[in-house]
Amino acid sequence: MSAPLHAEGRTPQNLSPQAATWRRRVDNPCYARLPDLRAEMGRFMADTGIPAETAERYSLSLCEIISNLVKHPPRKAREVEILLSADAGRLRLDVADDSTPFASFDAFCKTAPDRLQAMQSMAESGYGLGCILAQHTRVFYISAAQSPDARNHFVIEDTAAADTAVTHASPHEKPLVFLVDDDPSDLKAHHRMLSGSYDVVPLPDAASAIALFHTRRPDLIISDLHMPDINGAALRRKISALPDGDLVPFVFLSATAESINDMNLLRLGIDDYIVKPATAQALQRVAARILGRQNQIQRAVESRFHRDVQKYLHPHLPPAAGPWRIALQNRMADTGGGDFTLHHETGDGMTVFLADVMGHGTEAKFFTYAYAGYLHSLFRMAMVSRAPLQPCDFLRRLSDAVADDEFLDGTMLTCQSFHLGARGTISIASAGHPPPLLLPHAGRPQVLAAGGPLPGLHTDIGYTQQQLALGAGDKVIFATDGFFDAFAVDGEAYPPAALLQSLQSLGPMDAETCKDVLWQAFEARRDNATHTPDDATLIIAMYGGSDECA
Repeated sequence: MSAPLHAEGRTPQNLSPQAATWRRRVDNPCYARLPDLRAEMGRFMADTGIPAETAERYSLSLCEIISNLVKHPPRKAREVEILLSADAGRLRLDVADDSTPFASFDAFCKTAPDRLQAMQSMAESGYGLGCILAQHTRVFYISAAQSPDARNHFVIEDTAAADTAVTHASPHEKPLVFLVDDDPSDLKAHHRMLSGSYDVVPLPDAASAIALFHTRRPDLIISDLHMPDINGAALRRKISALPDGDLVPFVFLSATAESINDMNLLRLGIDDYIVKPATAQALQRVAARILGRQNQIQRAVESRFHRDVQKYLHPHLPPAAGPWRIALQNRMADTGGGDFTLHHETGDGMTVFLADVMGHGTEAKFFTYAYAGYLHSLFRMAMVSRAPLQPCDFLRRLSDAVADDEFLDGTMLTCQSFHLGARGTISIASAGHPPPLLLPHAGRPQVLAAGGPLPGLHTDIGYTQQQLALGAGDKVIFATDGFFDAFAVDGEAYPPAALLQSLQSLGPMDAETCKDVLWQAFEARRDNATHTPDDATLIIAMYGGSDECA
């Protein structure tokens, strides 16, 4: 049974983000409280005018922090206090706890310019903490020994409207340009020429540019060639040696065109050069051409990546398995985690595995792809053994594998496994996934009591298995969060009332027609949603088929 959630303050209504705060204390935190926390924080951020995409990132990061506090410390947190403040467009999330400190996390925050390296090497706490690093520009951790209140503090700070991921600028932001020049007059003049179209950071020397590169990834660097101490060529070499530094376009400014033609400089891989005195037209033309081409390449690479991933991940199941009729519909978001299915047919029926890997952004899609490949092998080995595993036994094996693997342990996964028997029996086990719904041929929809902990938790709860015997025309509805969330009002308990209402008249329908009607309702609600789109999968398994229940 979860601990109560204590309110210490009020959620402001229709306030601008000038000075609004949301504070909650959670005693004996557990996974069961995460949906309530996410819903409450989401309402606060919506009322405060925070963009939905930014709110979703903070919500995910809060879940990662709480999950790590529940799962990893030798001494688990007994009390967690959450403080989220919005002040003049800047967000600050402070999560204080009394658990065993994460001794190395702050060191990673301070010393890891390449966030992907930090994520891969964070063995103490798993990929989840690395995921937090990847989503925000300023993250730090204060252990209890260093804190005045003797509690650990996870702190995240961002500008609310900013795209906080360390990546190229979003279409709604000005590209970030580092302008490096030791001549104050040229620096001021060139800054004035570019600042109308770009977010320009004027830097008086190369050392300042190198230091800033560790925390702010520019979209373009324009640097004077002749500077004392570290000249433009040395700056280019040093930036190229940093993680992803060689991918940043680089333009030289030089008083003479001859120096630009030096073969040693050409080997540095510069993108263009401008002869001083530079005109506003020349600066704008070169910057626009280089950044336009850079964005074109990035879009092409991401589009190809998403197409390749979609071909592999796209959930699919056969339309029939013995006496069962199966209808499936899926919609994949452009970026983010993803849904996938696995299935195996045997003489006594078919076993299905439905998974939802959480996360947002291209990086999350990559981890979904990798997760799916690993689970495909694990699932096949479990199903082709002499005695194929029951759904609950397979989830136990999966959970053990996740707990023992740092890569798998780092990303949150919810899943369900079910076996469709030859005589209308169905066995269902779940790991942190929304419970399925039973829709009788004649009768009211019911929530099936199939629940269990997220994979990877070291717990004695284990996985139980619900077994049912269905009559002809009875259907079981399985879906991922992306489908159910479209029907839910923030803070509403599962199952959403709007979904139950939609199901009332669908009992007599065959599986395919039922799927089409539900999906149409989903699409209508999804198009009006304000939250970030998520992958959505709907599966309807019907015993008997349409001919037998007509």
